[in-house]
Amino acid sequence: MTFNHTAYKAFIEKELMIIDKKTDVVPFVLKTAQSDFLSNITGRDCILKARQLGFSSLILAILTSRFLLKDNQRLVVVSHEADATQRLMDRVKFYIKSFEDKNKTKIALKYNSRSEIVNQLNNSTFYIGTAESKSFGRGDTITGLHLSEFAFYSNPEAILSGVLQALTPDGLCFIESTANGFNFFKDFYDRSVANETGFKTHFYSPSWEYDTDFYYRSRKN
Repeated sequence: MTFNHTAYKAFIEKELMIIDKKTDVVPFVLKTAQSDFLSNITGRDCILKARQLGFSSLILAILTSRFLLKDNQRLVVVSHEADATQRLMDRVKFYIKSFEDKNKTKIALKYNSRSEIVNQLNNSTFYIGTAESKSFGRGDTITGLHLSEFAFYSNPEAILSGVLQALTPDGLCFIESTANGFNFFKDFYDRSVANETGFKTHFYSPSWEYDTDFYYRSRKN
């Protein structure tokens, strides 16, 4: 699978806005950890991360760009509980609104609900679900998938089995989570390290919150 890292970075930083920690709306300029991850994406990626590093924001931006630009996409976000899942969809809608504002255009949505949106122009769909839906993904066709905070799912193995069966051969799949003890996610991550799952592993500690050069300079002082 090929992933055009440069094209995604250019689109996100040029076309999308984000709300920063000061609650200001600012251009989506990638942080160090986000930029590092983007440059190493394979399309089958498993991320063990510290909190507040912006991986959900980046992955959602990648999927949103496909929703806006590619035909016949079926893009899915799953989180561990309903409120968190809804916040992720709200972020997607914010990206779309920022794209509209920057380009002085309007994306015609054939369908627009709290859990699903459909791009009328290119027939692409973006929808959300919770991990509590035991049959989630079965019978669907998925071209882009984000499993958020996977270590906190009540039945992660069943969810993963269902959605991977629905994923197209060239579809993107991102599994990301903070740690949550010894569970299926840890086992899956360890097996991925051992090249047993087909997923590439990425580990980002809290130090990535800071610029890398600043972090190492501060350690010397």
